[in-house]
Amino acid sequence: MNTHYLIPSLLILATAIIGTPATAEPEDSLKTTETRWWNPAQHDVPVIEGQAWPHEVRDFYDRLPARAEKTVRRAVWNLSRDAAGLLIRFRSDAPVIQVRYQVQDALDMPHMPATGVSGVDLYARENSGWNWIGGKYSFKDTITYTFQTIKADPDREYYLYLPLYNKVKWLEIGVPGDAQLEPLPARNEGSIVIYGTSIAQGGCASRPGLAWTAMLGRKLNRPVINLAFSGNGRLEEAVNRLLQELDPSIYVIDCLPNMRGFPDDTTRARLTATVTALRQKKPDIPILVVENADASINSLNFIREEDFDRVNNLAREAFDAMKDNGLKNIYLLPAREIGLGIESTVDGVHPNDIGMQEYALAYEKAIRKILKLSRQ
Repeated sequence: MNTHYLIPSLLILATAIIGTPATAEPEDSLKTTETRWWNPAQHDVPVIEGQAWPHEVRDFYDRLPARAEKTVRRAVWNLSRDAAGLLIRFRSDAPVIQVRYQVQDALDMPHMPATGVSGVDLYARENSGWNWIGGKYSFKDTITYTFQTIKADPDREYYLYLPLYNKVKWLEIGVPGDAQLEPLPARNEGSIVIYGTSIAQGGCASRPGLAWTAMLGRKLNRPVINLAFSGNGRLEEAVNRLLQELDPSIYVIDCLPNMRGFPDDTTRARLTATVTALRQKKPDIPILVVENADASINSLNFIREEDFDRVNNLAREAFDAMKDNGLKNIYLLPAREIGLGIESTVDGVHPNDIGMQEYALAYEKAIRKILKLSRQ
């Protein structure tokens, strides 16, 4: 049962639930407006969507359970604490929505802006479709976003996407004192689990809602569990064991960009072991293996082009062998179906927003076919 959190300025009960009043910031026009803040970490049911182990995390915005710190490599554990793919859903009729929070690491990277690395992103889901809400932001010790002049609608559902490449220490959402805020429980049914690299983690989208995983979630209206680790999607057994604990509608294995530095036998063996173990543990869940999508955009850099072709050929060999050995309900998404072009990346590897859209469209087409999903 959904519970509406009404927030009139003098309602004591709502004060206990949503938090104490604070002066809104940083907009001058809002300085006299009383704002009430809600902290998702203090809510009584899980509200962080995209989190596969919500009751087992060490810190509130982690992606892996605390016990994984002892089983996965240190680099994987550290990256799992980035909030990539996590989002918060809520309903509100507020004309102004504010978000304030702190992060742990550097705000930006040389090839990725602060709005993607450390920013948040607000979308609205309505009967007519999706809308994006632009906000004014300030990247200081406490990061603030202010989304204002929003046309009020009590039935509007919001999706707040969290930073792609940073760790969130704490976060609060604020609305005017006479507005409604209804936190929505995290969805799990029909989830899509993605095990991948920096590309799937979100590099180098200009903002979190433009990561291809976020676009895919909106296109299919399904929760997405992002288990991508920049530079560390290496088809490792420790991560595979964690994947086997989940019951998604489909597994996506998109690790080939991080396998280019490994010997041929290692790449074949790890891909085969990953898919075979998942198939044995979860016999009815489809598995989609994805080629390295950068294979057609570096034709003048013949060394890199040959490397892309090599790892994709290895994947096809392993995939065909698994099919010949009787593994069923496994699928391959070729690089040509993603179709990246010379304007699709930041550096020849990581997609820009154009490339993210191309990834999302290819994944949508493939997953709709595999799961037999009709367009809504």
